[in-house]
Amino acid sequence: MSQEPGFIVKFYDKKYEKMSVLELLEAPVDAISGVSKGDAEKLAKAFNIKTVGDLASHKYIKYAQALTSYADCSEDLLDKEYEASIVTLADEPVSAIQGISEGDAELLMAAFNIKTIRDLAANKYVSVAQTTLSLAALVVFLVTIS
Repeated sequence: MSQEPGFIVKFYDKKYEKMSVLELLEAPVDAISGVSKGDAEKLAKAFNIKTVGDLASHKYIKYAQALTSYADCSEDLLDKEYEASIVTLADEPVSAIQGISEGDAELLMAAFNIKTIRDLAANKYVSVAQTTLSLAALVVFLVTIS
């Protein structure tokens, strides 16, 4: 199995197009097209996110995605009387997540226009990083079974 990046390279700056998906995980966050060095510096300052792999697997992003999924399917999980408080959870400020300070939230807003938990969960740059991580895991798996 080749470690060629394939379609994912379209989401990275040109100088990263020859890298394998495994190498892309170690690339700086600003390797993703549309992420500036300034944006990457804000992520590093707020959460010590320095690489695409860091962005893909950061705990606050996972928390935001879990909370958003929970809020989106709460009507299937809870009786109507308990639903209301959960449904709006994903639309709360990102600083509602324990460990994200107001200062961190300001940096997320400045870097990626992230205001809410849902915004963090669904951020397009996070999606690129997580897709890269999934592709890298698939490459590793396929290499180990061949």
